[in-house]
Amino acid sequence: MTAVLVLGHGSPVSKANNTLLEIARAVKIKGGYDIVQPAFLQFEHPDFHEAVDILVKQGAMKIIVHPYFLYMGSHVTKDLPFEIETAKKKYPNLEIFLAPHLGYHEKLVDVAVERIEQVRSQKIEVKISQVFPASHISHLTSHIANQHPIEAESFRLIGEQIDESRFDATKLPIVKRLIHTTADFEYADLVRFGNNAIEAGIDAILKGTDIITDVRMIEAGISKERLNKFGGNIRCFVSDEDVIEQAKKYNITRTSAAMRKAAGFMDGSIVAIGNAPTALLELIKMIKEEKVRPCLVIGVPVGFVDAEQSKEELMKLALPYISIKGKKGGSTVAVAIVNALLMITEANLQVTSCK
Repeated sequence: MTAVLVLGHGSPVSKANNTLLEIARAVKIKGGYDIVQPAFLQFEHPDFHEAVDILVKQGAMKIIVHPYFLYMGSHVTKDLPFEIETAKKKYPNLEIFLAPHLGYHEKLVDVAVERIEQVRSQKIEVKISQVFPASHISHLTSHIANQHPIEAESFRLIGEQIDESRFDATKLPIVKRLIHTTADFEYADLVRFGNNAIEAGIDAILKGTDIITDVRMIEAGISKERLNKFGGNIRCFVSDEDVIEQAKKYNITRTSAAMRKAAGFMDGSIVAIGNAPTALLELIKMIKEEKVRPCLVIGVPVGFVDAEQSKEELMKLALPYISIKGKKGGSTVAVAIVNALLMITEANLQVTSCK
């Protein structure tokens, strides 16, 4: 028996996922298929592997997977092939075929024109949400949504004690958040931005890039609510069983082994390393060997062994980076930088909408 699996992105807003359920029902009726199973890559159930389990239990020997995605982004080119290969290992006798994603199609153009004409003829009402004035971009931290009064006062006090004119409108929020996170004003002098790092980070976030971390603490600290708005994923492999096995086999740290496993997801991604100098050194080695090409490296490992040296090596590379000179750094510092970048991206997006 051949079944169809319609795969969507998934949303943290449960009502938004109903659209894919409706699509799956409509595909079954119009295509005359026996079984059409919806599935989601994230946020909602069933996920891909749960959906495959459901179909196998119903007797499916072949599954046609249709990615209900408009663009050929990382979900289509990286995530889905990985999920399919994992499913094949679990069910060796199961055949899985991948249908093309939506992409460009004249019928989609017709739908777009139809939607536009609805507005032109005033058949539907379109509400534009309020956005921040462009003049506020230089004071990003003052209008962060739901900012606690104590945090707002902390940022005001920080601004009084540093020379804000040293930093442009995008770097200043990162510097302030570093100081706020660490209560250490030295970070204003130690932070380093290289090769248009912030511009590269904003562009990557807007494209829904992945963020790869060396440890779970960074993964847990990054604002998923903000990242989810842009469609990005956080990837951390340090606790995976195969990573632990590889670390033992080759006598390397787990974070180094995790970087090796992450190589397949790394091109065009943001890599945030805050704990392990060995992870940063492994990443630098892969970059020099041209095995990977991340769009931005946030390299801020902390410690006395190789931390300073690894960051110095990072700052020699001809790619965008944000780092901390010396021995200071840590997972909380990496989290502060990533979250500040997400906030800056939100603000820039809102300002663009104003113009």
